[in-house]
Amino acid sequence: MIKIIGFDLDDTLWEVAPVIYRAEKELNQWLSLQVPRLKFDVQQMRELRQQVLQEKPDLSNKVTELRRCIIERAMLLSNISPHAAKKQSATAIEVFLTARNEITLFAGAESILQALARQFSLCALTNGNADINRLGLGHLFSFSYSAEQVGAPKPAPNMFLRALEHSQHAAPEMIYVGDNPIHDVDTAKKLGIHTIWLNRNAQVPGEYPADEEIKQISELPGAIQRIQHRTNNY
Repeated sequence: MIKIIGFDLDDTLWEVAPVIYRAEKELNQWLSLQVPRLKFDVQQMRELRQQVLQEKPDLSNKVTELRRCIIERAMLLSNISPHAAKKQSATAIEVFLTARNEITLFAGAESILQALARQFSLCALTNGNADINRLGLGHLFSFSYSAEQVGAPKPAPNMFLRALEHSQHAAPEMIYVGDNPIHDVDTAKKLGIHTIWLNRNAQVPGEYPADEEIKQISELPGAIQRIQHRTNNY
């Protein structure tokens, strides 16, 4: 019997590329006004990413802190004092996160989540730094985990195992919905979790076939019902 439904967030409940583009644009505007001495824009900061990771490899799984450290490094290289760089980079990352969590859900997604939340426990498992509470969706989800919280991004199984432990449900009692055939479908299937693959762009499947494949979020309730029917008839 299905008791919990897990969701990836970016590109599963909304399209992420426009969100990141807008967030970086707002960050750039803030930096140009508040840190006029800065010699780097967001595009140029990407060139500092590898430099920061070589010095702090543990940041590879911490996307928010990595971005903050890159901003801080750009400020230091612009002859801004260490104290000011640390303080202003912390403010800058908040500017970015605020914009990063301003999303437009796929058509029908919110009503579907509301209906599912009345029947199942919902959780979010994401490699990114979208936050269900900042998104205004916290009331629909029982809990969430990010790669930063568990110390490893998908396709590592850490988030899935943490979700099962937290919910105290067995893998066959869970359905996971995601857009990535490897990070989402393959990882969940290896653990015995039912999967629904949102394949909007005709991607090539991974190692394991999803239990259900849909092209848009409006097809999700039907896919869940089919999995429930098969599960109840075993």
